[in-house]
This record gives sequence, structure tokens and C-alpha cells, in this order.
Amino acid sequence: MTVEFPTRFKKRLSMSLLILRLSLGLFLLLWALEKFILPETTEQIWANFYKIPISGAIVTILAILQTLLAIALIVGFLRPLTYGIALGINGITFISTWQQLLDPWGLASGQSANHLFLAGIPVLAGFIALYILYPWDVWSVDDWLKHKPTYSNPRNSQEPIDAIHHE
Repeated sequence: MTVEFPTRFKKRLSMSLLILRLSLGLFLLLWALEKFILPETTEQIWANFYKIPISGAIVTILAILQTLLAIALIVGFLRPLTYGIALGINGITFISTWQQLLDPWGLASGQSANHLFLAGIPVLAGFIALYILYPWDVWSVDDWLKHKPTYSNPRNSQEPIDAIHHE
């Protein structure tokens, strides 16, 4: 069953997904920049939350990969793949901070409060929504590539063919 949405709804949905994609892409890009600017912080995060010690060279590689992912997300390139990878990375990060999410003010653990981890909840929800709704995220490089006119082969154009005068 195919559901056809009104044009006004499609435009609003597309605009909303563009805003969501740009903000989540910028979010990832800022985390990537932190890896370049403060690599020691990334090393500490990986040691504390993922229990994996990493070195400066690995941090640089992660920063480059995350920058490429953020740019692909921002422009909407390979949407199902890049949105899925971004969702997976954010999901792993979300799961690794479960203790801070359950006790954001440090009341049960006696540790210092860090309620900023709660921001991970709407961020994860945003990535889930973007992934689920990617077919309607049409203001993207993917959609442009899918619909761009090809001038090398006139039969592929959107113009109707004149059957009488066509050679």
C-alpha cells in the first residue's frame, strides 16, 4: 500500500529532515574536531568508557574517519549507509554511558554530577528518526544525483519524445 502525502506536508517533512541532518552532522563534526584539537581527551574517553587504550595515531585516524562521516551526513551522501553508521556509533556511545544516564546527578554513585550525558537521549532519538525517515530526506546529494538530468543521452531526459519528429 502506497500512501501519498500532500505536497505541503512533504515540503515540511523535507525541511525538518534537512534541519535534523545538518544539526546531527555538525554535532559529529564538532566531536571529530575535538579529536584533532584535544587528542588526549579522546584517549581518556576511550579508556574510561570503552575500556580500550588508544594512541595518538589511532585518534587521528578516528578523527579523519569521523570528519568524513560528518561531511557525508551533512550533505546527505549515501544516506542509508552513513545514517546507519552514525546511528551505530551514537548507539554504542549511548550504551557505554549507561551509568551516567541512570545516575546523572551522582546521587547513587557518590560521583560528581554530569547531567550533560542526558543530551545523548535526544541525539540518539534524532539519529533513529533520521535513519527511519531517510527516503523523505530529499534535499540531499543522493536525491540530487538520483534526479539530475543527463545531457549525454537525450532519451534519459524528462522531456517527452515527439514520436512524429524523432529520429
